[in-house]
Amino acid sequence: MENLETIKENASTPLFDRDKITTSIAHIGVSNFHRSHQANYMHDLIEKHQGFNYGICGIDLLDSDRKTYNVLKDQDGLYTLITKDAAGLHKPKIIGSIVEYFFGPENPMAVIERLATPDIKIISLTIAEDGYHLNEITGEFNQKHPAVAEDIVNPFNPKTVFGYLTQAFKLRKHRGLSGCTILSCDNIKNNGETMQQSFFNYVNKNEPELLPWLKNNTTFPNTMVDKITPVTRPKDIDTLKKDFLIEDQWPVVCESFSEWIIEDKFLKQKPEWEQVGVQFVKNIAPYQNMKLQLLNAGHSILGILGTLHGYKTVQEAANDADFMLFLENFMDLEVAPTLVEAKKISIEEYKTTLITRFKNPNINDSLSRICSESSAKIPIFILSTLDIQLSKKEKSFNRIAFVIAAWCKYNDGIDDLGYHYNIEDSISNILIRMAALSQQNPIKFLEIEPVFKDLGTNPNFTKVYLKYLNYLREHSVKESIINFNANLI
Repeated sequence: MENLETIKENASTPLFDRDKITTSIAHIGVSNFHRSHQANYMHDLIEKHQGFNYGICGIDLLDSDRKTYNVLKDQDGLYTLITKDAAGLHKPKIIGSIVEYFFGPENPMAVIERLATPDIKIISLTIAEDGYHLNEITGEFNQKHPAVAEDIVNPFNPKTVFGYLTQAFKLRKHRGLSGCTILSCDNIKNNGETMQQSFFNYVNKNEPELLPWLKNNTTFPNTMVDKITPVTRPKDIDTLKKDFLIEDQWPVVCESFSEWIIEDKFLKQKPEWEQVGVQFVKNIAPYQNMKLQLLNAGHSILGILGTLHGYKTVQEAANDADFMLFLENFMDLEVAPTLVEAKKISIEEYKTTLITRFKNPNINDSLSRICSESSAKIPIFILSTLDIQLSKKEKSFNRIAFVIAAWCKYNDGIDDLGYHYNIEDSISNILIRMAALSQQNPIKFLEIEPVFKDLGTNPNFTKVYLKYLNYLREHSVKESIINFNANLI
């Protein structure tokens, strides 16, 4: 990545002088998704509209992020974004919007000081569900989480994002500076509100004198982000070097579709993101619900069913006509009726686009990635639809019940071909144990309170669930899906 001039013939390179860029956004959690999504939008804004004051300061806080930090530091923040269309077009693009980078475990005070500087107007985050430290049962901020307890003992070497933010905002207040906008970009419903509640609960417990200032000096817009970004494979690195003569230690692969919708609630002047396709709205709920309950739920369904059948990638499962018929009927009959705030035409357009995206043969998104941490995803993506269906007089949740039954079988850890796979989940021991116990007592799996709460006591749901679980225990998932689609079970 040292010589952009030699790359120009084979890839799009920054058309701006990176030395002239100043930083106004600090982003915590420099994931593949951030690099394919938000950093790409900022690159385009700088390049197309001369937004030279919108550079990004990347920040990673976890020891597990060391590889990302080392790679991007070595490459001066530059990396290759490889967009793969369904038609087979691969478009390498060198992203230049990350102009600073800090690693919390290496120097926590440097991170705190950087977050406290007045030129940082927005602190954005992609820290995944577990970064919010929510109680598995109540969904509220978990004050008893071990990382939170460590912050109390050593506040200047924090283990949570809330600890870093607290110390940074204490410095801002002490120095007579204003706060900033905190912009969550994670797949959590009402992500801005969730971030605000968790952060304020943390501060109220640990630094209560800071809370009044925070309430007047921070805003937390809700956002909806959408761009399929799989894990980078060694093959992607090799192809980039062989076909495009680009040596990049950690490029990012993504689809061409991209969407970013933000609640217009910024503390200070916001970037002119609308110039590069971002939508600012007053009410984000219709967009957010449609994405979580269609795309993310669809991913989880294909992940569970596909893994049981022996598939490895999303596109394999999505190109299985039986699985897709099941998924399309799930979208049409069980999800669409609950999306009351979204226009019917918008739902149809999104669903049609979604099916094409799932079938993209060049993305190769792994089902293991999709299925990881399902205990945190399923309540948000699938059980939220079930809650609405159970509250209605005319209930339609047969496919949801089938998927939950299939998830129970999934946690046996063996597919229908006899091959074993890992259960990658923070509560994997509970999932595996309760799935095993359900062999003798089928209702046991629904007794996992952090996931299902009191769902196992609902006779309307359990009757349907048990029917499908018993059938899946005796038949392959493929045969079960075929018979389900034919109304034979």
